[in-house]
Amino acid sequence: MAVRYRWMICDLLTDDYIVDLPLRVDSYDVRFNQPGVMSARMPITNQRINKLLNRAFPADFEDLSAGPGRVVLHCIRQRTNLPDDLWASYWIWRAKTSQGRKGPPQIELAGMSLDGYFAQVEIDALFERTATDRIVIAHDLVTELQAQPYAGIGVAMQAGTCGITQDLIVKPTDKARYGDTLQKLADQSNGFEYRVDTRFDGTDRVRELVWGFPIISETDTRHDFSQPGNVLEWGIEADALRGGTRYRARGDSVTSDITNESLPQLSEYVEASAHLAAGWPRLDRTVDLPGQTDLTALQGYATWWAETAPGPVRVHSVTVRLGDNPTLTPHRLGDYARIRLVNQRYPRIDGVASFVRSWRVIGMEIRPPQRSNGIETAELLFEEQVSS
Repeated sequence: MAVRYRWMICDLLTDDYIVDLPLRVDSYDVRFNQPGVMSARMPITNQRINKLLNRAFPADFEDLSAGPGRVVLHCIRQRTNLPDDLWASYWIWRAKTSQGRKGPPQIELAGMSLDGYFAQVEIDALFERTATDRIVIAHDLVTELQAQPYAGIGVAMQAGTCGITQDLIVKPTDKARYGDTLQKLADQSNGFEYRVDTRFDGTDRVRELVWGFPIISETDTRHDFSQPGNVLEWGIEADALRGGTRYRARGDSVTSDITNESLPQLSEYVEASAHLAAGWPRLDRTVDLPGQTDLTALQGYATWWAETAPGPVRVHSVTVRLGDNPTLTPHRLGDYARIRLVNQRYPRIDGVASFVRSWRVIGMEIRPPQRSNGIETAELLFEEQVSS
């Protein structure tokens, strides 16, 4: 049975239902610590379609009841012999209606996941926390954001703490935004992972910011993908400009006196000794760690980078076919995928696949079935781990 989707348009602030649209969604993605994106289109072939479209994207510019900026798209995947599943939700920020020389008019939509909306609201009052747990700061940012007039989008936040404290002061003159501040808070040394997960709880639609320190780890479940089989495409890129053979770490200055020169703390260089001994050239890299002032910690980070990213950085891309009821879904980011390849590049050796790797999935770009192929695929974004 072919996979089917329901594309539901609702109000961003209230989540009140507006309309279902027969969209052609090109792709939508989910990932940690940055907004996912979505693109869709729909030909306007008759007045029935046009009337449906008008409910969500009024043709009358004076009609403020809906439109880009006000609505959210829920991607609801209809499963075989199981209840429907809400895989992702996107704030629609752009709509373009056009018509070429041939064919009917069409509308094109662009959206971002709900954490992308967080970056549209500025911090217009002093936000100050001293020696406060980072997760508490994140919770306070999300809570304060949604307490602002016309900014409450109903995102709950998973409770808990991480045990790492810090100061954070944001002034109105900084022109900082809640979403950008949250992302910087997470993307630092001893940071954390987060994403806004949207799902069904019974018949209710739930929006929740989930997090993990230092990572989100859903389960120990491993999802298997193989070639031949459900691996459709793969690629391995090695980029020496993104790697190095000598690393150092740079933090912030320990000087707060503006009358004195303020210099950042710098670790010593740490060499990727095996690569250099094997004849590799010197490739110097400095890793910035905002907020870090401890030299011992900086030296530890330099050592970590030299040990984990010597030589070129390798980026692996794998596109897989999803079944009717796949075990790997957007709700399961943080799980591991085991990839087995058998082909001319990686032949069987002694009857066993020579390429077997297990990586943690930190993002998925999903392409719903199209009329041309009827296949639902997902390109997996990995955090590379040791093979097992």
